[in-house]
Amino acid sequence: MRKGFTLVELLILVIVLPFVFLLFDGLFKTLISEIPMSERVIQENTSLLSVLQEIQQDIDHAKSLPKSFAGQIASDHVLLIELSDGVICYKLENGLVIRQKLTDTSQGKAEEPRIWPIPHASVKWKVWERNGRGYAVETNTHLEYRRRGQWVKKMAHSHLYFVSALGKELR
Repeated sequence: MRKGFTLVELLILVIVLPFVFLLFDGLFKTLISEIPMSERVIQENTSLLSVLQEIQQDIDHAKSLPKSFAGQIASDHVLLIELSDGVICYKLENGLVIRQKLTDTSQGKAEEPRIWPIPHASVKWKVWERNGRGYAVETNTHLEYRRRGQWVKKMAHSHLYFVSALGKELR
């Protein structure tokens, strides 16, 4: 019995081995790129949900949704929420959501802002009005990532938060 490979066995190996590598190439690309990207999407979505939860808590305790306060004007990028102890301002700025309590110039120091980095998120809010007063905030959010040369939207959310303190007045 001789030890070694025959010419036919070597030819089969040389022909079949590249096809096996091609099959596993997709798996390796997934392991190297898709799994870490999915982890980033989940982390950013968690931050986005944290922002939405904070907005909901503030709106649940809101007295009103003012159109302006202390130099800030409500818009697509600025959300103002009046609470019993001051006005909260949410601002969208360069991939960040910033929550800050605004104060009049007659009051003392402003508190430290809370900042959530969400660079791949699209956040849009709209204040619903009745009789010239805001009574609810609609938020639409999603994450945008580039995948294989195309933009993909992931983790889309749409929420509607009602200002409970205004509910009886607007009916």
